[in-house]
Amino acid sequence: MSVTIQVYQYFTMNVDGRAVTGGSLSYPRSITLDEGEVIDRTFRVPATTAIKVWDKTEDEALGHFDFLWMESDFNLLVQFTTDAGTTDAYDVKELQGSGEAGTMGPALVLGSDDTQLLNGTIDTFNGTADTIDEVWVYNESASDTARVRIIVGT
Repeated sequence: MSVTIQVYQYFTMNVDGRAVTGGSLSYPRSITLDEGEVIDRTFRVPATTAIKVWDKTEDEALGHFDFLWMESDFNLLVQFTTDAGTTDAYDVKELQGSGEAGTMGPALVLGSDDTQLLNGTIDTFNGTADTIDEVWVYNESASDTARVRIIVGT
């Protein structure tokens, strides 16, 4: 059974009195999940703690993903690991929270688990194709416990 996700993205800002906008609230981006498998999990991440929130081996019903949505109430570092357990190559991004407990900030959205391990010259985009094996989050705060929600589908 396939599932279609409708993703809406929109932003607005004021730059020196000029409105700047992007995206659309009227026209979604559609992502089809051919297998219709979806997980939706929320984790508490204590101060100065790292936790694994997704593992393609442990979530073998998914195996890979065609959609990932992450949101958090406080800022977190997100680590995407490839070749887990062998070379453990990884990339880290900052997930912006709202700064208010229980209110999620803007989402980080990926349309697949495909990645490219770049091992050549900068700006040539050559390298080895791979997939994300694990997703970890780290709470840098010395005092706030963050909540992170992750939705993964294939």
